[in-house]
Amino acid sequence: MARLIPNESTWVSFAATIASPTLAPTAAEVTSSIPLTPFLISLNASSTGNTVPTPAFDSLFETSVPGTVTAQFSADFYRDDTTDTAWDTLPRGTDGFMIIARYGGSGTANKPIAADEVEIWPVKVTSRTMQNMASNQVLMFSVQCSVPEEPAEAAVVLA
Repeated sequence: MARLIPNESTWVSFAATIASPTLAPTAAEVTSSIPLTPFLISLNASSTGNTVPTPAFDSLFETSVPGTVTAQFSADFYRDDTTDTAWDTLPRGTDGFMIIARYGGSGTANKPIAADEVEIWPVKVTSRTMQNMASNQVLMFSVQCSVPEEPAEAAVVLA
């Protein structure tokens, strides 16, 4: 297996709705989503499992059992002075779904099509903040999101 970087492979978009309760998007939902890849600098979509300690007086070893899982979502994007798609798409309070194809899709320009695997992250934008301005730097902004329901980290695009 080769190592790879996300450049020229990853595809990311934002969809206002995903109809399926399992979060498997249709090809039409992917097509109608708003592509954000050209504006994307970095992305952190991750989940973390918690453990619950279960100590007992009869042992010095403290056992544990699986607990709950939580997720976080944040991303950094470029601003654009002609088409500011990412900024316009992600104001604070926006609800929707981030569609991520980390290895790209089979369609044109890496767009996922039917039978391709994607991640679906339900998000609510909690903050959209400009990053510090500095001389000789591109204007960028950061988005922080809550994840109000369990993401589908291995969804398959439906026809």
